[in-house]
Amino acid sequence: MGHTVRHHQIEAAADSDAILSLTRDYLATFGPEHLARLPEECRPGRIKGEDDIAYWSCKLAQYNHRDPVTRIDAILLQEMLNYFLHAWVRLSQLHRAHVPEPARLH
Repeated sequence: MGHTVRHHQIEAAADSDAILSLTRDYLATFGPEHLARLPEECRPGRIKGEDDIAYWSCKLAQYNHRDPVTRIDAILLQEMLNYFLHAWVRLSQLHRAHVPEPARLH
């Protein structure tokens, strides 16, 4: 499945559960041989909640700007970072959309 399709799915996600489910599916597409090309601390584990998406967005971004000592697959790291950032942004949009309007005084 291409990047574009995934990004459309994130945009179409109606709630945080949908995004968590998409993220688990996305990570399931990586075999051990892919993850082995990333530093150990950049291999997302089980995604249990929204906090994990925020955590991995930050973690991958921090690593992305570091001068890598170990040889890493920079393209794979960037792709994963882009995915998590997009998912995180979408979660923020969904939260903003669900904030109730302040009650108007009559």
